[in-house]
Amino acid sequence: MTNTPTKINSIKEIAKIANCSIATVSNTLNNKGRISKEVRDNILAICKKHGYLPNSAGRNLRRRRNETVGLMFYPSSAAIFRNVFYAEIMEALEIEMDAHGYDLLLSGHNSEYNSNQPPRFLLQGKADAIIMLGRFPREHIQGIKDFGTPVMQLDGYRKKIEVDYVTTDGFAANEQIVDHLVRLGHRNIIFMAYAHEDTNASQREKGFFSAIEKHQLSKKSCISLRDFDNTNEAYQSLKRLLNSKRAPTAIIAVNDTLAAEIQQALQADGFSIPADISIFGFNDDTDSRQANPQISTVRINKQLLGKVGAAMVIKRIEKPSTPLQSFSLPVDLIHRESVAKPPR
Repeated sequence: MTNTPTKINSIKEIAKIANCSIATVSNTLNNKGRISKEVRDNILAICKKHGYLPNSAGRNLRRRRNETVGLMFYPSSAAIFRNVFYAEIMEALEIEMDAHGYDLLLSGHNSEYNSNQPPRFLLQGKADAIIMLGRFPREHIQGIKDFGTPVMQLDGYRKKIEVDYVTTDGFAANEQIVDHLVRLGHRNIIFMAYAHEDTNASQREKGFFSAIEKHQLSKKSCISLRDFDNTNEAYQSLKRLLNSKRAPTAIIAVNDTLAAEIQQALQADGFSIPADISIFGFNDDTDSRQANPQISTVRINKQLLGKVGAAMVIKRIEKPSTPLQSFSLPVDLIHRESVAKPPR
């Protein structure tokens, strides 16, 4: 039987346990000064263990709401502006939040390099809830959740972590893609996704394999490639298959960016799309529309995704006792010029 750590309510007690000055603790909690990573991590670990929140956070939790929701993106907020898909979702979130009297606060926190240090707005109690947008490593979500501020995952989720989440039905979408390809006559179909942990990719992969089994296709000819971290590695894996007896006639990519980059690499090597090989993407980003030929894809209603996410997190703030919420957004297949019957 383990003892519950004693609740601590003052910065003085934190400093005593950490064997440092009160100023050092204060600077750590306010992300100021030159504090070594070792000292900072130790102080934050003590705060977390003993359930300590800075005074501003405690005041806000006791007396009023901030009417502000923090938004985090992995690996950093700067990356969101290079990602059209998530930038559109953020815009929809902001519009819906504003309509309900809430502000959306974009974190300047870099989760990749500061995995043990929460964002400043969380430590200072400036946010009523946190939205973690897109793919976050499991330990990051759990770490933020452990601070006690309500957390919602938007366009993603992690099993066995009890937070609200909104995602899209990638399983059904990839089943439908395989159905369509099979009707065209394809029998050698592959799924491609990056090697990193990604529940959306895993759901799409499961939908792919479900349809392969349903159509009784060969599992040696219909495989998943998830052994790469970037497009160059992806194409090297693909080339090995293209030179085999079971060369794929169709590719289903985890997103439009990968689909477009694979298409370009194939064309550079002399392949004709879709005469030699068909390509299907996911997300309906500008990458799919600007490609030549334009890429068949799966359309996600980004405005609805943001609207549902905003409604969910506001409900959590205003009714904290609400049971865990989850929603899977339906998606639509968009047929373009990158898919055709397989070569004879």
